[in-house]
Amino acid sequence: MDYTLLNENEIENFPVNFSEKLQDAKDALENLKNTDDLSYKNFIRPFADIVHDLHKEFTKLSHLNSVNNTNKTQEAYKNTLPMVTEFLTDVSLDGKIYQIYEKINSENNLSKVQKAVIEKGIRDFRLAGVHLPEKEKERVRQINLRLSELGNSFFQNILDDTDKFSMEVEESVLSEMPESEKQAAKEGDKYIFTLQMPSFIAFMTYCSDRKLREKMYKAFMTRAPKNEDIIEEILTLRYELSQILGFNNFAELSIYDKAAGTAEEVIEFQEDLAAKCKQKAQNDFAELQSFAQKYNVKNLQSYDLMYFSEKLKKEKLNFNEEELRPYFEKNAVIEGLFTFLQKLFNIEFKPEKAVLWHKKARCYKLYIDGVEQGTLFMDLEARKGKKDGAWMNDWVTKYTNSAGEKILPKAFIVANFPPSTETNPSLLRHRDVETLFHEMGHALHHLLSNVDEYFVSGVNGIEWDLVEFPSQLLENFAFEPEILKMFARHYKTGEIIPEKLICKIVDNKNFHSGMGFVRQLEFGLFDMYIHMRKMSAEGVEKTLDEVRDRVAVIKPPEYTKFQNQFAHIFAGGYAAGYYSYKWAERLSANAFYDFVNNNIFDNGFAQKFLDEVLSLGGSANFEDVYEKFSGKKIDNESLLKLHGII
Repeated sequence: MDYTLLNENEIENFPVNFSEKLQDAKDALENLKNTDDLSYKNFIRPFADIVHDLHKEFTKLSHLNSVNNTNKTQEAYKNTLPMVTEFLTDVSLDGKIYQIYEKINSENNLSKVQKAVIEKGIRDFRLAGVHLPEKEKERVRQINLRLSELGNSFFQNILDDTDKFSMEVEESVLSEMPESEKQAAKEGDKYIFTLQMPSFIAFMTYCSDRKLREKMYKAFMTRAPKNEDIIEEILTLRYELSQILGFNNFAELSIYDKAAGTAEEVIEFQEDLAAKCKQKAQNDFAELQSFAQKYNVKNLQSYDLMYFSEKLKKEKLNFNEEELRPYFEKNAVIEGLFTFLQKLFNIEFKPEKAVLWHKKARCYKLYIDGVEQGTLFMDLEARKGKKDGAWMNDWVTKYTNSAGEKILPKAFIVANFPPSTETNPSLLRHRDVETLFHEMGHALHHLLSNVDEYFVSGVNGIEWDLVEFPSQLLENFAFEPEILKMFARHYKTGEIIPEKLICKIVDNKNFHSGMGFVRQLEFGLFDMYIHMRKMSAEGVEKTLDEVRDRVAVIKPPEYTKFQNQFAHIFAGGYAAGYYSYKWAERLSANAFYDFVNNNIFDNGFAQKFLDEVLSLGGSANFEDVYEKFSGKKIDNESLLKLHGII
């Protein structure tokens, strides 16, 4: 199969070709709105086909722009995104479609899932402003279009600054760096480090020269200064949008369709967690600061944390990440993950020969009892022109189309793991293994959907503060000794990872977890507060400082501009929703302990979980479903226990 997605010529001509497809979609939708029988079957299913086909086509470009970013993909994406935004905005403000939904809602023959489609659709139409006068609708259109442009610019500014920086250093400052990391940075007789995550993390963890660490850190934390003005405009527009739609602020608008009740409830949730873990965070930092003083560093700074944390782990836990990496060769980890999932859920991933967008990307087919269920693509190694971080992206959603055909799902898992070379394989850190498990959780949520209706199948229709539940649940299994032994083998000798190293992984899991916990709460509270009132760039900075004063245990240097790189909330879907990570993790912690208490591989429990929770996609609220499934209320204690706070 050929999954190159788009060739150079197709990328260049994408905006023109997509515009034609978009016009066809508009014509089809107009005809659909004027059919005589406006029933669920005759309207919602064909409407889903239109939305699905456009999403599938646009994702070809958006995916390439993230993993093979070039001037051509940037230009094509920049010119196509406004068309997509305009179309989706126009649909969301279409009064006739809204009336059709309300009419269908009165039908008595709707299934429970179909009822969820209609009720969520009606809610989303009202949230979009379908009930507004035409003048205000037009302003909503303008705001949505501008916000999509600003989000794209925000992301591109980060990527541009990431790719343009590099730093050559002498080998003498790399004496503590593992040989594999040094070789990855070696170009001829030079050692060159960049702001791409594997390179940046290696440098900050092992470079012995404090001034050079600060230079690298400063370059990273001052990326995309142009984003300061973008942030102010984004927040201004979001505030205006919320006012037009009848909300006091954007936080209220954002939370309206989430599982959480109010912005105040979200803040109370995070502040309560902060109060319970602040002491552990302070103790963690005090220990690290005391340790750094042995090396004549009296004023520990943000650019020292990774370096001294690694040294302290080696001394206190005898933990050395490099000692583990030979046991986590990328391809072996993938196969081990598949083996684990087959034993857990009786599902099977098989490699598929395919031509893909990059030579290091891979394709797999998903089977249950020998029957194909979907396709998974993996693109896991870091390279220039690839967006930072790791993510799952849905390409095709499982559903039954208007012709009665079963459409099988397709998903991408993308990461930035250490790159392989002709002589060296990609050897992962354990946190990379954890990341892979996390993204696979998202992929399973999408691929294992058992819902026939497009708008609530897979990740569609899921409350945003619960979307991380499957991914966070799965990542916890990456620390289980029984599971690690399935795939952690030395890439040269084939030796199964020794028990003593597994113990180190488990002991290291919650090493200084208090500091990591409060940092996530810092991000979540900052995000919520800046969306609760009108905010200037200066106000953003002040708010971040105020949150840090209350929650953080270390304040970064004044030149740090973290907000300029906070793509989750300014170029992603987490605006006034970053709290979602902890909100969903509370649920995933409860579920994980239930799996452990039921012996993980008790197929009855796992299969029941798959059938009654995971496969429901966005057709039901995960919190409600899981409480019914488990027979108990979700608590915060499981989350704190998982992180070693209590």
